Amino acid sequence: MFRFLRTFLLFAIVSFSMLWLGDRLSTQGMVLTRYMATGQAPLIGLFYPNDQRDAITVVMYDDEFLKDANSAWPISYSDHAGWLLRLTEDPDARPRALFLDITFGQQRDDPSLPELQEALCTIRHERGIPVFLAGLHSREDGRLHLRKDLEQTVAPDGASCFELVGVRHTPDSVDNMTWNYPLTTYANGQGWVSGTPPSPDMPAFRSAAMAMAQDVEGIDLGEETSPLALIWGATPPTIEHPPQLLRYCHGGKVEWTRAVPHVLRQVFGISEQKPICPYHPTLSMAQVASMDDASFGEYARNRYLIVGAAVEGYNDMARSPVHGLIPGPYVHAMALDNLLAFKGEYKQNSEWDIPPSSELFISGLAAIFAVFVVHEAFAALRQRLFRRKHRQHWYGRDTSLGWRLLNAPARVVVWLTRTAAQTVLAMILIVLLQMWFRIGMLPVIELVGMTILAEGLNYTEKLRTFFMGKTRRGTWE
Repeated sequence: MFRFLRTFLLFAIVSFSMLWLGDRLSTQGMVLTRYMATGQAPLIGLFYPNDQRDAITVVMYDDEFLKDANSAWPISYSDHAGWLLRLTEDPDARPRALFLDITFGQQRDDPSLPELQEALCTIRHERGIPVFLAGLHSREDGRLHLRKDLEQTVAPDGASCFELVGVRHTPDSVDNMTWNYPLTTYANGQGWVSGTPPSPDMPAFRSAAMAMAQDVEGIDLGEETSPLALIWGATPPTIEHPPQLLRYCHGGKVEWTRAVPHVLRQVFGISEQKPICPYHPTLSMAQVASMDDASFGEYARNRYLIVGAAVEGYNDMARSPVHGLIPGPYVHAMALDNLLAFKGEYKQNSEWDIPPSSELFISGLAAIFAVFVVHEAFAALRQRLFRRKHRQHWYGRDTSLGWRLLNAPARVVVWLTRTAAQTVLAMILIVLLQMWFRIGMLPVIELVGMTILAEGLNYTEKLRTFFMGKTRRGTWE
């Protein structure tokens, strides 16, 4: 037992040391971590709670809508007004909130702007539906803005007709995936920073998901210390008549093979499948046009309606590790879902500090232990086989050409099997850790990647030999 604990301690020290060294060498976002995380994301998504999925509906202006309406993008303010009023007109199917993920920052010659202003005020004050409007952040004053005349829209009593919210989400610098979602953003003079500003005098703006969770649901999110670590749901609803923008993907029940990392699907010849459809129910505005009130009410009643655009040439796109390239409104839908599902205990994109947080340290040790157990199991198996070989007097074969030809591929197979077992066990453990702790995938996967790398390079055995002057017999190293 003492040897086991001593070896585990050495194993953990090697893993944390490599993580520390990697951070110093600016490799925190290295490709290995992102590759492992992309393989892990569908497994995490399969265990994501589905109880809030149908609380959100995404409605898209898309190419199908433009074709049916014989129109072009951008549509007029008058058209926007008409469709927003249509989405909220049924008193028996009023949405819980309306978020328009379309920015109106550019001045353009369209005399129908007052119709949009009137529609926003009608929805907010006459129909009692909170309205959230995407704003453009300005480096000049650190605030959100629209075109001036729209920004100054107020009801006759002077009350605001909408809440301006941020729609900023930055793709990862390594793989362009959207792993995190800032809840609060402020300018520090050099760039945009996620989190609570250090001084209450510094202007900051809330994200769309945060604003809806706080203002509509009344969720106390506390002070943001880390961005939200997005968990992408991997079990989309079954849509009997999907809009054309979702014809490329697979909805409904997800096969278990989705949880198998891409590299293993290639090795074992598991056929490629359609991408998984976005997580939330989706309608094209063309479908809304053809629906009666009862049918549309099933998608709108007491739900958050997120209205966006998925038009060819429109650049508001994001990459999900589960769904691939998707329109940007789905990022806000998924972030809102995370906040509704976990309340104030949303998962955080914590980073490794010295010393690390208790949750991250415990999670890291658990992940290292999972890799270590497989390491010890394979070491014990090798040692047992070595003793059997020793008893049967196979000494001469060890140096023969035939033995070397057989031994080399066998060692490769053993190494691949051990690494696969360690990876699978770590993946399962990370699912459990995310259920128990407020941690995101990336920091734990980063440590697991370093641990498996240290294991593959045999650093633990080399350090054991350096400090103890010997290694275990029968490891065939």
